[in-house]
Amino acid sequence: MSTSQQSHPSIDFARVESADGYLLTAEEVAEILRVPKSWVYSHLSDLPTIRLGRYVRFKRSDVERFLENRGPCQ
Repeated sequence: MSTSQQSHPSIDFARVESADGYLLTAEEVAEILRVPKSWVYSHLSDLPTIRLGRYVRFKRSDVERFLENRGPCQ
């Protein structure tokens, strides 16, 4: 199966890091945090989110700030 045919393509982190205004999906945030996507959804009240109707998106800079502010072992 080629890359274009995969149901879950890998994240192009170069595009994510360089594109202004590019919003991350819960799946992309889960990959960044190395947690299951279900963890991201269960912690939406803790994470900085952008709601677009029923969709939830994240700014990479907000996710990074969230990690910095949490500190170790929280």
